[in-house]
Amino acid sequence: MDSKLQNTKKISLLITNDFPPIVSGISTVFYHFWKYLPPDKIMILAPKVPGCSEFDEKETFHIIRKKISTGESGKAKLFKMFLIVLYALYYLKKYDIKKLHCGQIISVGLAGLICKKLLGVKYNVWVYGSETVRFGNSRITSWLMKKVIKESEELVTNSEFTSQEYKRWGISREKMVKIIPGVDSTAFQPQEKQQSLVEKYNIQGKQVIMTVGRLDERKGHDMVIRAMARLVKQLPTVVYMIVGKGREEQRLRNLADDLKLSDRIIFTGFVKEEFLPNYYNLCDVFVLPNRETEQHNQFRGDYEGFGVVFLEAGACGKPAIAGNSGGSVEAVVNGVTGLIVNPRSEPDIADAIERILTDKGLANRLGMAGRQRAEKEFDWQYITKAMERIL
Repeated sequence: MDSKLQNTKKISLLITNDFPPIVSGISTVFYHFWKYLPPDKIMILAPKVPGCSEFDEKETFHIIRKKISTGESGKAKLFKMFLIVLYALYYLKKYDIKKLHCGQIISVGLAGLICKKLLGVKYNVWVYGSETVRFGNSRITSWLMKKVIKESEELVTNSEFTSQEYKRWGISREKMVKIIPGVDSTAFQPQEKQQSLVEKYNIQGKQVIMTVGRLDERKGHDMVIRAMARLVKQLPTVVYMIVGKGREEQRLRNLADDLKLSDRIIFTGFVKEEFLPNYYNLCDVFVLPNRETEQHNQFRGDYEGFGVVFLEAGACGKPAIAGNSGGSVEAVVNGVTGLIVNPRSEPDIADAIERILTDKGLANRLGMAGRQRAEKEFDWQYITKAMERIL
């Protein structure tokens, strides 16, 4: 048995498709939830990806890595489900697992259901919002999701918005446990701009608006770029820094070219989490006008379940602008830590950005409130305590 588990008698096993060094909001949430739990009482089963060995060596808890497809095709997903079921059965027998935490409702939830039926092991299911929209139209997947939830001990939701989604779908609130994401307020905090980054991106004396996150349609990067066409007329030094990578990158670059804004849009590419605080502290305002996905058929109806990036920006003392869609309205308090806008309105987005950039008093007030909220309400060490009753 692994040395990290030598004295373990009963442990909880998390199986998830998203875990560092994979970059995603879900990955970040799971890592921080689990890192504050007793290391001899937990185990994680996650995909084997480049860089995972180096990552795992630094952690005190036990991480099992297996080759699990991250492909999006139907065949890849079916094969992934089959493998996860086999791995779950194997490790539940090998170790004294008292509870299984299923990080995804379909691909992992099925493993939880089968393990309960065959081995009598309890499980719960984690959801993040929009699953009932994206998968619920199929009679088979809808039946499977409801069966998985019915047999689970808890349905763990990440926001009130997500909880309401499942309530509308017929799931009892008694089945749900809401555990909202948090932020490491010691790692993410206000600091001086790192001069090397200022020089790298040539932003000395510039007003910087920033989005951090995967380049997906629902994040609203395109609407910020369109809003920039208005802003440059009023704010001659404004630039837009896009931190992250994703399937929308080329479309966004083309949009910037079409609007003749290429010199105002900065694509940084992927940035490791440990360096993100340095990037947040480069900006004057954080903006992510999130909306529901419409153009991409596979992800149609997808929305922001919460939005950890809003908390990270707030912890760095930055005012935030969010779209009035999904659970982001819980991550940003309108008029207190930031502004909520119509994510499909270029004038609304542009006006909110201009308002903050031209009113230093407002910007400071919103940023300070975001920092205080991160420290008092959303620090991971407090949030993780909610895990104790479902571990």
